[in-house]
Amino acid sequence: MIPTVHRLPRSVLDELATGRGGADAVAWLRAGQHSKAMLLVRAMLLLLRQTGHPDRAAVEAGYRLLTRLPPAQRAAALGHPPVAAWAFGTTALLAEGRAAQTHPGLLAAVAATAAVRAGADADLDVPLPSGAAGRLELPGLGTARLPATAVRARIRVGDGHAWATGAGIRVDLGAPHDPRWQPTPRLELTHRGLPLSVLVETGGWRHVPGIAADHRLGAPLTGPWRARLDGAWRILVEHHRPVAEEISGVLRALVPVPAPPAGSRSGTFHHAFGSVAMSLPPDAHSAAVVLAHEIQHAKLAALTDMFALLDPGPPEHFYAPWRTDPRPLEGLLHGAYAHLGVAGFWRRQARVTGAGAARHRAEVEFARWTRAAADTVRVLAAQRRLTRVGRHLVDGMAGVLARWTAEPVDAAAVAEARRLLHAHRVRWARDRAPTG
Repeated sequence: MIPTVHRLPRSVLDELATGRGGADAVAWLRAGQHSKAMLLVRAMLLLLRQTGHPDRAAVEAGYRLLTRLPPAQRAAALGHPPVAAWAFGTTALLAEGRAAQTHPGLLAAVAATAAVRAGADADLDVPLPSGAAGRLELPGLGTARLPATAVRARIRVGDGHAWATGAGIRVDLGAPHDPRWQPTPRLELTHRGLPLSVLVETGGWRHVPGIAADHRLGAPLTGPWRARLDGAWRILVEHHRPVAEEISGVLRALVPVPAPPAGSRSGTFHHAFGSVAMSLPPDAHSAAVVLAHEIQHAKLAALTDMFALLDPGPPEHFYAPWRTDPRPLEGLLHGAYAHLGVAGFWRRQARVTGAGAARHRAEVEFARWTRAAADTVRVLAAQRRLTRVGRHLVDGMAGVLARWTAEPVDAAAVAEARRLLHAHRVRWARDRAPTG
């Protein structure tokens, strides 16, 4: 597995700078993420050889198996979002000399998963992490329940079958009626020929700080979740096809998280390209906006892995019209790019919505987020820390927002948008006013 040098065509960068990109840009970004994953795995191996980690033999065997598998299966295994996050975190901890806090042996499980999907013969020893209590996780495939005393598992794949053994118990991987095997749920949606296929990950994120996946969700994903996501996909495909194509090409894992006391929450992980964490959205339109918003974060995170957008500098914090807390410059750039996508969503939605409350809401949201993003981009444009690529991105955003700002919008909607923006700024300033 020899990493590739990546060069992004200027035409693709131009499209990304306007908030778009499409399937072509997504393919370029995904290729860059695969090279990143390969580099991390190679670095992990080199660090393990230096430290003499007890998982080294299992990792070496897993790596050798991965090199023998078809490139598509290898890329899918290493590109699975929880695996990408694990690879980054593990390599970083090993480099910092904190090997005791790592579980590099997961690479053997990743390789076993790829072998199962490829139908390739395999015989691997997989160490279980401390505290696993017999849980053998095969990322993106499922979880085998071995006895709690098991500290290692042996996975064999051959003749169309796959099984794991540990502490004297055998589990058939993929067997629909084996109570010890729990497959990872998958959500499959299709509308007008455009598919969305995502794994509903709950257990695979134990190594990622800050995410408490909702383990009450099981397979299959039913009820309000499925209805709202299906409705969101129909909205996106019908009225926002380019955005839907990007989401279809990027999104691989959905992480359900508990809702906050008020409202909802969502997010992406910089080092887990293709994942979105979200609480149950209140309706289909809200779910569609979340996906349109988070795909922007995913694209920008992948772009920053290929190019520096900001030069290093001292800590600085700025006002953001969509947050209650001050944001660092990188966070401000991410937020502006994401809300360019939000404004674009409501711009298109206003054009396909008839008169009435729904049309008014779309115009208010378009006016509000266009103004918010435009104001923020002006702040970004004044920053000396922007690199050449970062400047190109900000200039592209500014051009789009200038055109949208000049478009006619109902006066009542504009007035309401301004009231909302002003109220947010007043609350933000009041919360930071000195007391005493």
